[in-house]
Amino acid sequence: MKKLLTLLPLSLVMAACATSPTTTAPGSTTNKAYDRMAPEQFVCEDNATIQAKYSIDGEQATINASLPKANWNNQTVVMDIATAGSGSRYVNNASQNVTYDWHTKADLGIMSLTWADGTEYAVKCERR
Repeated sequence: MKKLLTLLPLSLVMAACATSPTTTAPGSTTNKAYDRMAPEQFVCEDNATIQAKYSIDGEQATINASLPKANWNNQTVVMDIATAGSGSRYVNNASQNVTYDWHTKADLGIMSLTWADGTEYAVKCERR
């Protein structure tokens, strides 16, 4: 019993010196929670369609797009919130070849693709 009482303070000191687990800072992970509502549906110029689903915190959007003139059929792009003068704007510039931009205000949206060579394709959309 005396040995146990002698070792107890030593074990408490050793436990206090042990390293604590590393935690990830909020916002540094790309996995975001999305609500269970159906995605917003948009019909666009050039026979294009967009389905947009937004994370609960509004920091991310998952876009499913069919853009026939860009040879896209049900392509999915995850975008992060970006600065907008008005409305909401989401951008994905992870690729060196193309930047994706989705800008909405009220019931209108514009989906833009800008390639590294400066070529741009954009369609205007309206929420169904």
